[in-house]
Amino acid sequence: MTNQRQLSPRTVAALNHLRRLKPLDGYAAEIYNNFGKELIRLKRRNVSLHDEGFLDIVLYERRVIGIQILTSSGNVGRGLVLVNEDGNPCTSRDDSRITVNMTDVLTSNSAAASSSTSRSSSGSSAAYNAPPTNPLSNVDNENILQYGMMGLAALLVLKIVVNALSSLAFLLLPLLYFYASSNCPSSESFDAKKELKRVMRGAHLPEEQQPKGWVEQKLNRLAASISTELATSLGYEVRVTDYFGVARVSAVKVPVAGQEFYWIGIINRWQYIGQRELRSNND
Repeated sequence: MTNQRQLSPRTVAALNHLRRLKPLDGYAAEIYNNFGKELIRLKRRNVSLHDEGFLDIVLYERRVIGIQILTSSGNVGRGLVLVNEDGNPCTSRDDSRITVNMTDVLTSNSAAASSSTSRSSSGSSAAYNAPPTNPLSNVDNENILQYGMMGLAALLVLKIVVNALSSLAFLLLPLLYFYASSNCPSSESFDAKKELKRVMRGAHLPEEQQPKGWVEQKLNRLAASISTELATSLGYEVRVTDYFGVARVSAVKVPVAGQEFYWIGIINRWQYIGQRELRSNND
């Protein structure tokens, strides 16, 4: 889980902007340790927008930028455009790199002050410009009553449909259980190194974030193999938990990387579901 107190004010401002712009997209930031170096990744619906981590994530010119390089003074940064002005992830690779003047980056404090001023101004304007209210006529009351009766009838129909589907699901439950249990992958079928390599090369990411071209794909596979071998060179721990014979959850703890990865095995396949940072003994 991400500790919001560890995020910089600039990252908090960028997250608040995305959540206001796209409240249903589940934008979140995650701080992780990459071989002793703390980096930040931006996630959308629990999926990283980029394979690499960033030094900071900022809001600049209404776009969200992942900062990769900072000057020694910290006034200028160079990074990638992660989210466009409309709140959708940036899929273009041609103009995604950008130079950022860090002094112009919005922070959480400045965003809160701007929002407070805007609310005060709109509140004062509403107080002076509020139109007089008019009582409802008899025709309006009849229309409201008619719409209310229609809504109640729709709810009754929906309840009948839901009850019918629930009865059908109850009858199909034994068949579903038998099918899932007979096709549940065995613990021996889980290859930890193979699955780690798939995660390292971003096989779980959307297609638009996958490497393009044969050379880029081969280099990505090579980098994933090297990263996996380095991370598991000093050992790793695999733990498989069975859930009623219909599913299995595999947890792979990699102490060197300071992370634990999770997969669920169901219907003859292992599906990656996420990872978490390991807490140190000092924490």
